[in-house]
Amino acid sequence: MILSGAGVACWWRNGAPNNSRVVVDQDQGPLLLSKPVKLATGIYLLGETQPSAVYVIETTDGLVLVDSGPKPDAVAVTRQMMRLGLDPTRVRAVLLTHAHADHSFGAMYFRRAFGARIYAGSGDSRVLRSGSPSEALFCNFPPTAGSKIHHTAVDVELSGGEVIERGDARIRALATPGHTLGSMCYLLERDDLRALFTGDVVLSLSSDLGPATAIGVQSPLGTYTTYLAPRYRGSARDYLSSLRMLRELPAPDLLLPGHPRHDRTPQSARVTPQHWREILDLGIGEMERLLARYENDGASFLDGIPKELLTGLYYLGDRNGLAVYCLHAPDGLFLFDAPGGAGLLEFVESRLHQLGVTSVHPTAVLLTSCGPETTSGLKDLVARTGCQVIAPGAGLELVKKACPPETVVHSEVALRSAAWFSVQPVPLRGRGLAPMAYLINWKGKTVLVSGRIPVKVNPIALPDLVSSLAAPGGDNDEYIDSLRQLSQFQPDLWLPLAPIHGQNANLYGNEWQDRLQENVIALMGL
Repeated sequence: MILSGAGVACWWRNGAPNNSRVVVDQDQGPLLLSKPVKLATGIYLLGETQPSAVYVIETTDGLVLVDSGPKPDAVAVTRQMMRLGLDPTRVRAVLLTHAHADHSFGAMYFRRAFGARIYAGSGDSRVLRSGSPSEALFCNFPPTAGSKIHHTAVDVELSGGEVIERGDARIRALATPGHTLGSMCYLLERDDLRALFTGDVVLSLSSDLGPATAIGVQSPLGTYTTYLAPRYRGSARDYLSSLRMLRELPAPDLLLPGHPRHDRTPQSARVTPQHWREILDLGIGEMERLLARYENDGASFLDGIPKELLTGLYYLGDRNGLAVYCLHAPDGLFLFDAPGGAGLLEFVESRLHQLGVTSVHPTAVLLTSCGPETTSGLKDLVARTGCQVIAPGAGLELVKKACPPETVVHSEVALRSAAWFSVQPVPLRGRGLAPMAYLINWKGKTVLVSGRIPVKVNPIALPDLVSSLAAPGGDNDEYIDSLRQLSQFQPDLWLPLAPIHGQNANLYGNEWQDRLQENVIALMGL
């Protein structure tokens, strides 16, 4: 399929001057810098559109942008184009590599101002047009300043295999889903040059510069989305297929990634066939390992959707942002915490019913702290079921007062004699009222139900952690001591009270120790 179109009238007649800045090292080739540069004849990088790259293709029939930056007013993009002597009014097309806002939010400016047509993969077109949901546009990153959510019209949906012709430029659209459902790469073939614009399929050109994945892998690829809950629209299986497809193609002359790194030695856009294969093989191996883990352990995302994590161990979803877990053991049903106020029993029964489990009343509730976030649903639940309560000893009397008078409330010491299942209580300190973790041996796995110590550090969890450490029951040093105490364990599944971004319950490699270290580093940096 060949797509072509006539350009609109151009306001500036001079085009790009012949003396546009070119940064070339005789050994390295054109460098990807943090300033606007000419990479090759008719190919430019706009370097001040952080966090993402915007590329310009100059043709005999106007300009083509590959991605459009994060700002709806596109000021940085147009300013840099003019610095290069390129006329922004000559932009005829915007080729979006995917829907993430840092790549797509400037596109509508060029459509409205200059009539540019917007191209995007069919898998991302719906979310671009609707401007929702938020996680489809921002993934698990907070919106950047000025990135007010808006819709982006898509004039041409691409499914892969199309050829976009503009003047003397011939651009092949390659469907490469995996980072998002509609991720696209664009291959410019002109004269003897083949330049591949990858968006976030390839983030950077150095294997030590990409973001760490959930299992600590430093990757030049945008595979981090494949470790996230499905609502973030990454797919390890699709990514693997895309990388294998790219592996079958000849290596490009120029590889133009979505996030050239400027904080270290600038990378050359020119790649050898060996380097190209190394990048792809790294990703192929990573996705093969991740898929094997998903198939073996299940993709146990704590994303609000009830699921069986292990046989008899259930995540029932969230109440007021706090997770509800239960264990169906031979001696009964055991809940961990009672968040969300009255109605917890109906919530548990409904979610278990969705999972095909015959409703049974809880035998006991094991609390990970004695504060209101874990006990607000306790009184109603106990009054209706008569279940027992296991509370951290340091807050035992407070829990007794919060329950009906006849309630059987024991400290964690009673777990030894009860022998309901194999569980080790781990008293903690430093956050909240009498925090407690439970280390459970179940179905050959070690499961840690940890309450609010530790957290998965990110811009959402960190401010809440900091404020809680300054509140009654909070102490920075005691919190860090609790982290050291937890570091002696190596859980296979981690079940926190407040999952972040639907995190996977499964832990791999050094991930648990990395999470603890992230907490320490975050607090030491305050």
